[in-house]
Amino acid sequence: MHLRTEAITKQSPALPTIKMLYEEAFPANERAPMSILLRKARKPFVDFTAYYEDDTFIGFTYLSLSRDRDLAFVMYLAIDPALRSKGYGSRILEQLRLTYADSRIVLNIEAAEKDSPNAEERLRRREFYVRNGYAGSGFLMKEFGVWYEALVIGGPVGREEYLRLYSRFMGFPLSMLARPKIVPMPDGPRSIDGSGT
Repeated sequence: MHLRTEAITKQSPALPTIKMLYEEAFPANERAPMSILLRKARKPFVDFTAYYEDDTFIGFTYLSLSRDRDLAFVMYLAIDPALRSKGYGSRILEQLRLTYADSRIVLNIEAAEKDSPNAEERLRRREFYVRNGYAGSGFLMKEFGVWYEALVIGGPVGREEYLRLYSRFMGFPLSMLARPKIVPMPDGPRSIDGSGT
């Protein structure tokens, strides 16, 4: 059964709850200002969506779409802490897959760096997405000092496609100033400095 969805705007009654969840779920260096997210969400290629079961707020997603809508980038997905490990994350991923059935979907997770203090959490997060049909894209990217692994479902995503999608969302000149570094995925775990093992 589908969860009920609602577009998130400045006027959304759930916005204070969404802001709290956003700040709890993502470290400060991975968060864009909420004002920018809300402003970008007015664009036709950005979907900022809240999910509900009956009247209970479950979580949210934030996606950017390519010009021809054949590629969707899940920038943020968060579930209310009290409702985690109850299957809602999988339900939302399945709902996204059905909503964007004609699109490949890509998302970034923190790379499973062997020296990271939360290495086990990163591996569990990756296993969660793999269980839900996602696969490694074959590349890593460094954005604002953080290494991410790109995971995909629905077909491969190339480096240039990713950069075009990123540029579309960020706009000019920010997309040039904050252009992510993209490298092939190494065979082994990455160390924090970005070198291979």
